[in-house]
Amino acid sequence: MGVATQGVRLTSLLEELEKHAIIADETGRTQEQSLDALKASGLLGGLVPKEYGGLGQDSLFAGRLIASIATVDPSIAIITFQHFSVVSRILEWGSAKQRKDYLPKLASGQWLAASAWSETGAGANKQNLSTIAERTLDGDWIINGVKSFTTGAGLADLYLVLVQTGTNDSKSLYGNSGQSFFLIETSQGITADADTNLSGMRGSSTGFISLHQCQVANEQVIGPLGGAPSVINGIRECGLTLGSVSLGISEAAYSLALEHVRGRGQQNNAVLQAALSELHMNLEAVRALVDKVAAKEGGDQLSQIAYQSKIFASETSEKIARDAGQIIGGSGYVRGKKIERLIRDARAVSLMGPVNRLAREIIGRELIS
Repeated sequence: MGVATQGVRLTSLLEELEKHAIIADETGRTQEQSLDALKASGLLGGLVPKEYGGLGQDSLFAGRLIASIATVDPSIAIITFQHFSVVSRILEWGSAKQRKDYLPKLASGQWLAASAWSETGAGANKQNLSTIAERTLDGDWIINGVKSFTTGAGLADLYLVLVQTGTNDSKSLYGNSGQSFFLIETSQGITADADTNLSGMRGSSTGFISLHQCQVANEQVIGPLGGAPSVINGIRECGLTLGSVSLGISEAAYSLALEHVRGRGQQNNAVLQAALSELHMNLEAVRALVDKVAAKEGGDQLSQIAYQSKIFASETSEKIARDAGQIIGGSGYVRGKKIERLIRDARAVSLMGPVNRLAREIIGRELIS
């Protein structure tokens, strides 16, 4: 797929997603038409090498794709981010067999991938997991547990699941050496409940997945056994950042405010000029930091910058969305209006893993050490 074709497919995808975003928000359910359009676009193969049927693109392509999708439907952007995140883990840590088995399906859109890390009671730093894997006599695993706030719950065909496999003995702030990651297929005994009534990202199918006596082969462990912290840290250096979702939200909110001012013939209003200038300045600051991560510019500090981009972009997008709402006024403070939805969606990114408070703590510890 050439660059021109990719552009045409992205334009077509965005048009289709925009049609169904309001319905997804109203119902709290991912719309089948949106998901079908995403899969059919061929863009889910962005990070997958061409030898596995993908586009062979880099993290900058992925980040800009996610941001573009977020301008029309942040929920689908989050689903896309999760898919790319799992693909990146398979590329870095996956065995030859895992790459061969999963990458072609993930590239074609035949399969969708999601991450399942969070649990009720595990804490933001994922230190107290109750999802446990027990070794069988033949060397495989039986896994039981429930994962919460899983984006793409019930939609994904493949989950990257964080599981307790041993005794905690590391001092990592996020995950520990008693934990491992597994690639588990939905057909292996995963059931989903995506009825979580979220305030924002309502079309993201975020909910719970249950694993009951899931029999999983040892070859489905991804990365070293007990290597969860290393796999997690690798995500920070792969060029993907949730800040891309916030960037798209910021772009959409700014565009709505600008369109409103122009539509009302208020271009010469000095107060509104200053307000729009502030919005644009913040938007470009977000873009610069997010693109820096996506381009993997930062050397030894890339992992810190990745978390900084998530914190700064998510919190700044909240401000941009709120301020854009102020410019638009009461007409935007109505259910069904895009700016109202963006305000709620912007808040959600701050609460996604790691939550901003924990991300700040991790950065602070690394700076001091």
